[in-house]
Amino acid sequence: MKFLKIFLVSLFIFENSFGIRLIRDAEIETVLTDMVKPIFKVAGLKEKSAKIFVVNSDEINAFTIGNGYIFINSGLLLKFKDPAQVIAVLSHETAHIAAGHINRLMAGVLNRQRSATGVMLAGLLATILTGSDKAIAASLGYLMAEERLFLRYSRGEEFAADNLGASYMEKLGYSSDYMISVFQTFQNDSILNGGEFTPEYVKSHPDANSRIAALKSRNKRLSPKKDKNLVEKYSRILRKLRAYLKGRNSSKDEYSRAIYLHRCGKTIEAMAILEKLIEKNPHDIFYKEPLAQLLYESGKLEKSIEIYQQIYEKDLNPLIKKDYAEVLIEANRNLEKAIQILESIKYDSYFDSDIFRLLAKAYGKKNEIGISNFMLAQEKLINGELLIAKQLLDICLSQLDRKKENSYIKKAKYLKELINRNQR
Repeated sequence: MKFLKIFLVSLFIFENSFGIRLIRDAEIETVLTDMVKPIFKVAGLKEKSAKIFVVNSDEINAFTIGNGYIFINSGLLLKFKDPAQVIAVLSHETAHIAAGHINRLMAGVLNRQRSATGVMLAGLLATILTGSDKAIAASLGYLMAEERLFLRYSRGEEFAADNLGASYMEKLGYSSDYMISVFQTFQNDSILNGGEFTPEYVKSHPDANSRIAALKSRNKRLSPKKDKNLVEKYSRILRKLRAYLKGRNSSKDEYSRAIYLHRCGKTIEAMAILEKLIEKNPHDIFYKEPLAQLLYESGKLEKSIEIYQQIYEKDLNPLIKKDYAEVLIEANRNLEKAIQILESIKYDSYFDSDIFRLLAKAYGKKNEIGISNFMLAQEKLINGELLIAKQLLDICLSQLDRKKENSYIKKAKYLKELINRNQR
């Protein structure tokens, strides 16, 4: 089901070694990204580089692999009802990025001889996707998966990230008490469970008491900040998560009820609720987006396209753009528009090999078979199927027009050379 997308991360450095499952949902990712962007700004990082992914796991954890990528477990989100506490966690992870702790870990990766092959493979895929700017993220992701741990830092670096993260919060008007409350929650859970079910976020970090004491010693104390708009948005995505992951049907909340009904296969009832919500809230794209997707799944392509056209805009979430392009391709309508959309987001959706599959389908429908096979080769590369990718590159090189499609020929030769270099 695509209403709230859950799938294995296609990037094989995660899939083969760790089996991380991501929850991909436009609204959830948008709300969380909007929460972290101000933190990036005060940390001196590029706001546009902020990308948040939700991991489908009950473990209370969050981690970063650098380059703006932060992963946060669904278990952690469901644990905290106050978005300010999540902002505290995001501030801590942002601090690791801003303070250069990721660079130290990267140096460790490059110095590990026994990991050389895996790092080269990860770097290969990162190069294929976007070039060197994401090679660090891919390499660190491999290390994380290989050793079955979330990136661990020195004790000093953890304290530094706490202090720096707290300073980010204070600049945004939030008290560091929110970060303290996060550690106190973890500490209480550990006591109640005799330490047996201590959250992973605590296990991989220094003693909570010491961290709480250090934060309490900060001179700057602020009153608790409440952003009613943010609280409502966050509460809504939590209800959405619970409805899908826990199967909880809230009769008081029609939105989560629609999600629950769709989860149970009652698509018609779910669409009826969404249509009523749209009547009351005509400008809410996150009511329209799932309705458009349900219409698509029900085979009502024209109606689905109509809604996507209503909500489409330049800064729309990449997931919605991808779904819009998919409907256009299935309906065999405006293939150039679909290709334009997919080309514009293929590097924003780092873990989504479906984009290349859809591009292959679109070019195939345009009878541009060589480019279609080139896109299929990239899909296989992202999924770690190097042999099949190489075969597809050979095929596409024999099909591409040297006059009209020379740029693709150069790219295909380059990717083939990278694979050959890796296999030597």
